[in-house]
Amino acid sequence: MNWVKLAVLVALACILATQAQAAEVISLPEDELAKESVLPIFNHPVSVKNRNIVTSGKIDLNLFYGLALSEPIYNVNRFGLSGYYHTSENHAFGLLYAKNSGGLSQYANQLDKQFNLDFSRAPSLDQTLMGDWNWKMFYGKMSITKETVVNLSLYSTLGLGMVQYSHKSYPVLAPGLGQKFYFTKNLALRLDFRLFANMAPIPFLDSSQTSDGSGISNGKPVPAADKFKERLTYTTVLDAGLTWLF
Repeated sequence: MNWVKLAVLVALACILATQAQAAEVISLPEDELAKESVLPIFNHPVSVKNRNIVTSGKIDLNLFYGLALSEPIYNVNRFGLSGYYHTSENHAFGLLYAKNSGGLSQYANQLDKQFNLDFSRAPSLDQTLMGDWNWKMFYGKMSITKETVVNLSLYSTLGLGMVQYSHKSYPVLAPGLGQKFYFTKNLALRLDFRLFANMAPIPFLDSSQTSDGSGISNGKPVPAADKFKERLTYTTVLDAGLTWLF
């Protein structure tokens, strides 16, 4: 019966070869083929395109609290207010005022205990007043719960004005970045990170540098403010506050 098995194998081979030759090439339109990236489809495209927050021609007022992140000697806290007029959806111009808290930092108090260095004898920063330009680079919307939408505004800042120390005022330049999180169409959380560049007195003064033996060391006469040398100082400041748009 070997010839029967051989005949069956030959018949199966012929059938498979015929089916392979009969296979057809299926072509699909290019617009129906899968792509590497696709555009999202929204149920309400108009609400996605439109702005929820319109700022052009409006004014916003801000109250904020700030921290001098790179200040080692003096109190790092400051409080202030600012106001801006939005000339368009891309630009806003305003004024900023900040008042620094008095006193020394914890690190400066430690130096006083260990080395008898009283930095309260040195001139310290008192207040800041400057004009500020905001360039709004990005506006967007974010939804985490799919029930509420948070409107975002990312912008750059450029401030120019004066910083006043206890004895003298200096010009200051302050570039930075900011972010607003709108809870409503009028109320927002504002965060600003700025780099302040200005001349400032060096708080360290040795009594050997003065003819009258004055200095910041305890037991020495209090030095005059003009005895302290000046240098270009960079300070990073983070401000956080509330904005009211109207």
